[in-house]
Amino acid sequence: MVTIGCDVHLKTTTITVLDHRGTKIARKKLENDPEQLLRFVRQFHGEKRLAMETCYNWPVFYELFKNEVSDFRLLHARKLQSIIASQAKNDTNDADVIAYLVHSGRPLTESYVADIHTRGFRRLLRTRVGFSLDITKIKNQIHAVLNAHTFYSQRPKTFKDLFCKRGLAYLKTVDLPEQERFILERSIDKIAELERRRDEFDERIRSVNFHHKDLKWLQTVPGMRGDILKYIILAEIDNVHRFRHARGIVAYAGLIPRDKSSGEKQRYGGLRSECNQFLRWALLQAVLHAIRQDEGMKVYYKEVKKNNRNNSSAARIATARALLKAIYWVLKEQRPYREHVVHHA
Repeated sequence: MVTIGCDVHLKTTTITVLDHRGTKIARKKLENDPEQLLRFVRQFHGEKRLAMETCYNWPVFYELFKNEVSDFRLLHARKLQSIIASQAKNDTNDADVIAYLVHSGRPLTESYVADIHTRGFRRLLRTRVGFSLDITKIKNQIHAVLNAHTFYSQRPKTFKDLFCKRGLAYLKTVDLPEQERFILERSIDKIAELERRRDEFDERIRSVNFHHKDLKWLQTVPGMRGDILKYIILAEIDNVHRFRHARGIVAYAGLIPRDKSSGEKQRYGGLRSECNQFLRWALLQAVLHAIRQDEGMKVYYKEVKKNNRNNSSAARIATARALLKAIYWVLKEQRPYREHVVHHA
């Protein structure tokens, strides 16, 4: 079998080719032109396996090569980084190292390759999340302007949300300097525009037929009813069977704290950054809905909060872990949610 290692960049790709004995038979730097790339790969006959690191443009290479090779391997870039860093750092050696490592049979961490439909749906959802985050950012800027010129006690108590109908009416009456008034008015206009775009995305997302059977069971889980979060969670998980156990999917979502224990001392740090950030964000948001909809979740949240010196963040993270474990078993066993799963999470 021929082994092909690719070091991919925006404009060029360096390719190293090894024969079945591991002898280098070709190495070339090519422009990222599909015809050139295919012509180069097709000159090697027989079975071929091709490996490359994860990068922002890996999908277009996957679609180009998936039918040209018998084995396509997408290697986890961060896991591979420490190995490649020990070599001389240039494009040629990166391609060489990838090819030799794959040919040697050394265990390497590979990234999951979702199909093109799932990737497109994920991008749609992630863009929609971006609108929500932008809206929150602008609202925080408005709060900053308001707090710089008014005391909290001076605000009317007729509304809880500053951006509801009454709250927006109040903002129009606040006495602000000319520049701050300009900032506030344009920020409110921007929020209205982003909310309109967000609603367009929501309508489009609900029209997509994605894992309809899984969605049926997922909607039985607290926090997953009638909310866009359920689509994000379903798309980011995609195939629950790729996780051998619940601990694996919890780690994938980054809901396990860093372990800084030494000897008999048990110490834990913040959450891991190497994870699916969108899945974690969606789960943490879903907790707020889940504890309102399910008594078991609510009790669990309060117990964790009490045992962690009234730390609501710790309680929210722990409940998100429990929620994800419940989702894992619901999807894996294709059954409705059962409340007792939470108590054993």
